[in-house]
Amino acid sequence: MNVTIFGGDNIERINCSLCERGYCVIKHISGRKNNHKCVEIPKNSDMVIVFTDYINHSLCSQIKKEAHRLGVRTVFSKRSWVYLEQLIS
Repeated sequence: MNVTIFGGDNIERINCSLCERGYCVIKHISGRKNNHKCVEIPKNSDMVIVFTDYINHSLCSQIKKEAHRLGVRTVFSKRSWVYLEQLIS
């Protein structure tokens, strides 16, 4: 399953945990740079993960609209593997 992640600067451990469970992170956007304000979700994404404690509300809203338009499952989570694991199970 292909995953796009928005938010979070250092997600190496979460990325490894996702890979161990069969998820492949195809794109990670930290959301901190000015050019990250435009939302481009790859068309081959099966799920979008948004770490809400690292991006602003307007970017969350844009991601939600774009994911809905593409028909992609969206998960809003804290940047914590324990929390995220419960949401994607």
